[in-house]
Amino acid sequence: MQAGEVEPKRTQRYVDEVYRLVLEKPGVEEVLIMNRSGVPVKTSMARQDALQHACLYDNLREKTQAFLQRMEPPQNLCMLRVRTRMHEVIITPDAKITILVVQNAKDTYLRHPQDD
Repeated sequence: MQAGEVEPKRTQRYVDEVYRLVLEKPGVEEVLIMNRSGVPVKTSMARQDALQHACLYDNLREKTQAFLQRMEPPQNLCMLRVRTRMHEVIITPDAKITILVVQNAKDTYLRHPQDD
C-alpha cells in the first residue's frame, strides 16, 4: 500500500462476498478465509481441517516471509501458489484477512495415460 491510500475495511459482508465469488470459480474445491491472527472465519472445510490448514499455513507464511526479507530489496508476501499433479493451493494474505483456495489442477496438457 502506498502513502495516502486508505486500507479497506474487512467487514463480515466483505468476507461473505469474497467467499461467494471465490467458490463460484471453476475448479475451486475448498476455501478458507482467516483473520490476521490465523483463525478461520469462513470456510467450506470441516472445522478440524480448517484449523489444521490454518496452522500449517502460518508456519509456511513465516518461513516464506523470512526468505523474502533476505532478498535485495526485501519483499513482502502477496501471493503464494503451490501446485501438485492433482491440486493447486493459492494463498493471498493482506493486512486483515488471508484467503486460502484449494482448486483442481488437472490440465489436459498435463494428462498422463495412468490418470484416465
